[in-house]
Amino acid sequence: MTENMPEHVTQEFLDIIKLPSPDGKRLNYLIVMPRMAERDDISYPFPYGLCIVSSALKASGRNVFTLNLNYKQNHLEHLRNFIIDNSIDVVLSGGLSGQYAILKEIFDTAKSVDTDIVTICGGGIITADPLVAMQAFETADYGVIGEGEITVNELAYAIETNADSARICGVATKSGVLPTRGEIANLDCLPFPNYDGFEFELLVRDGLYSSDRFATIAANVAISRSCPYNCTFCFHSSGKKYRRRSLDNVFEELDWLIAKYKLTHFTFADELFIGNAEFITGFCERIKPYNLTWGAQTRVDTVSVEILSRLKDAGCSMILFGVESADNSILKSMRKNITVEQIDAAFDAAKQVGLWARGNIIFGDLEETRETIVHSLNWWKAHQNWTIYLLWIYTFPGSHLYKTAIKRGIISDPVKYLKDNRMQINVSKIPDKEYWDMVVNVELFQWLYGAGIDVDIEALDFSVVAKKLTDLCVSGKVAVWPIILTVAEMLNRISPEFVAHPNTFLVNVNPHEVHSKGVFEITGKPTLLPQVIEDNQIETVLYAFPQFKSTVLSEITMMIDDLYPSVKRIVTIKDLLD
Repeated sequence: MTENMPEHVTQEFLDIIKLPSPDGKRLNYLIVMPRMAERDDISYPFPYGLCIVSSALKASGRNVFTLNLNYKQNHLEHLRNFIIDNSIDVVLSGGLSGQYAILKEIFDTAKSVDTDIVTICGGGIITADPLVAMQAFETADYGVIGEGEITVNELAYAIETNADSARICGVATKSGVLPTRGEIANLDCLPFPNYDGFEFELLVRDGLYSSDRFATIAANVAISRSCPYNCTFCFHSSGKKYRRRSLDNVFEELDWLIAKYKLTHFTFADELFIGNAEFITGFCERIKPYNLTWGAQTRVDTVSVEILSRLKDAGCSMILFGVESADNSILKSMRKNITVEQIDAAFDAAKQVGLWARGNIIFGDLEETRETIVHSLNWWKAHQNWTIYLLWIYTFPGSHLYKTAIKRGIISDPVKYLKDNRMQINVSKIPDKEYWDMVVNVELFQWLYGAGIDVDIEALDFSVVAKKLTDLCVSGKVAVWPIILTVAEMLNRISPEFVAHPNTFLVNVNPHEVHSKGVFEITGKPTLLPQVIEDNQIETVLYAFPQFKSTVLSEITMMIDDLYPSVKRIVTIKDLLD
């Protein structure tokens, strides 16, 4: 059964898209949201763009089905049956480069049902490097480059009427790419995202686990598209020109969402949220009476105490600053057009008005050296009252870093690079071995600081930890509990021998989780239920969870006391450094 027409369908939009021809074939379209939540009790980022493209195709009057593979058991079998039961002719999906595997399984499944089914992929994964993505997918017939709302309707028209798809701007095939379509000038003309069709109500239900403190009863709303800046690590999938919706249009969507889903918290996506005084004044005046909490992101060179006070007064509870480095030479290399002094001023202003601010440092820029990393870490240590996470740059297709890595031969096979999905590579000035050693040391450094232990990054030597880990598993059985992706990555880098040893068992963070695909890909080992501790009479539990201040350690300790008497000791990373 297809769904009702989407919300906010304008005549202006209908005038710029290809509506079905009376003489064309009447086809059944299926838009599939990939499975992003590995478990049924965790949230996932709702793909706003895919939902608008879905509405754009439905607005044309075409026969459109939608399917969200999240929270579905045997999701690919579910997809297969859905295609058969509804006689689907065209399957569409889309996402970002890091989602290659979960998108490919959608197109492979569609083609396994019937090779005549037309498959179409869109999103950043196609826009970043269209020919590479099309070659990597193998079973995708078409790619939609850039904003998809107009192109997808023109492509549908061509399929329905057997017209020449080679004339459609913004379409890619395995053999070529046509000129990109121009950006949509008036974002207000677009229909609202298809929340209903993708079961948004399941994502805002109570009890979902997420590291996002505002995850429950929340939604993201995109206020603008693209960004005028050209940071080297970033890629703009929706064109080069920055455009913003009108306040009337944004608040019409807000009213609709609140009435439908009783939402109490929003996150507004706009690279330049505080870039225009008239906009921010109007926004704050209009949102304040709603008595909502909300968050946004912005540049540090646009804020002041006065502006942040206005935001907080209007319900803003979190502001995300683009930090990326605490070294001015790296900020310049990244083309951030900001300084460390501006970062300091922005966080100081947020603290002054009592607004929670956070940001990320991402190591690994082209000009990064050991010295610049140490410089940023020392700055980070000096600002422990601020919420700033330490991460590493991922070289995403389409970015300046990606193009540089290809030019330098660091990425020799872009198709394989996309398929392998290992996008943390060394493009910095640091020699390879030293780079990967620094990755481990920074992870340990952050972990220890989180545990309240002051360490000198220059003196940190993870080889000591590696030896202690080996001693642990050689002397008896060890359960790493809880195992999560970052812990698996860290331990595997410190000591692959420890992870691979038959005495080492990886125990789930969630006792109801059966298997973590990500951990398995890194370690080659399954994640296990805590019952494995009793079954194997394990005496040692290694606690390497990075959020030391969370309640996880106390919860695990209580479970061990109550259920697993074989455990004689709990060892932390700190213990391994002593």
